Amino acid sequence: MSSIVPGEASSVADAQRRRTYKRSDSILNFIGRILIYVILLAGSIIMILPLVWMVSTASKPLEETMLPVFRLIPGKFQLFENLNTAFHRIPMVRFFANSLLVALAVTVGRVILCAMAGYSFAKFTYPGRNVLFALVLSTMMIPFYVVVIPLYIVVFQLGWLNNLAALIVPGLVTAFGIFLMRQFMLGVPSELIDASRIDGASEPRIFLTIVLPLVKPALATLSIFTFMSSWDSYVWPLLVITQQKLMTIPLGLAFFKDEYVTSYNELMAAALIGLAPTFLIFLLFQRQFVEGMTLSGIKG
Repeated sequence: MSSIVPGEASSVADAQRRRTYKRSDSILNFIGRILIYVILLAGSIIMILPLVWMVSTASKPLEETMLPVFRLIPGKFQLFENLNTAFHRIPMVRFFANSLLVALAVTVGRVILCAMAGYSFAKFTYPGRNVLFALVLSTMMIPFYVVVIPLYIVVFQLGWLNNLAALIVPGLVTAFGIFLMRQFMLGVPSELIDASRIDGASEPRIFLTIVLPLVKPALATLSIFTFMSSWDSYVWPLLVITQQKLMTIPLGLAFFKDEYVTSYNELMAAALIGLAPTFLIFLLFQRQFVEGMTLSGIKG
């Protein structure tokens, strides 16, 4: 009859406990992953519901949009008819061109100016630099609606009402853009810049050929943010633009609301047309956008 040594018995018990702990840890990890996936899936569904509602409404005839009960699947699918009607009901080509011109001009100008300002704050030393940067950051705490009246007065005095310059110039520089570029440029090795200066490179050449290529994720992130915000802007264009030929797409959508009825199907169809550029840009530059947002939190 075999007997178990006390030391061997304790080691066997320890091994069993370790196996039990491993099984419990694996079960807890599995449950944790399931919960994370469920939460992410629920959040994704909530975020995508407005787009699903928009596509569903844009695919319905007008009478179905007036029903008290929402139906996801249209009884009669007429998305292309609504797109065609919306495209011809308002001067969509003119509105689209205005939005594209303003968004591109604001994006290019903001990226260039914010990159130059960020380079100055990150790589140059001069009296009052930190104080000036703190003042720039403090403007991020001021809501746009606080400065909208003084800004409107300035635009009025410059004679820019009903002029696309009123939509472009005020948005060329933002504190967020300067902050983002400065954080990224802090990570650019100063040795590269100093070596270029010793080799006789000018400051514009250093900025264009050395600094900017190293901060491409930040440039892409700022470009996407700027384009999307400028494309979707509504309040400020509503204040400074009243002529139909100068209106952008968000302003043009108001033409689908009549005195007694609103053509929601055509309105959503036109909104889909306006959504296409920002959706396409995000898909094309998604990797740079995610990389820029990730790295911006660890720079500096």
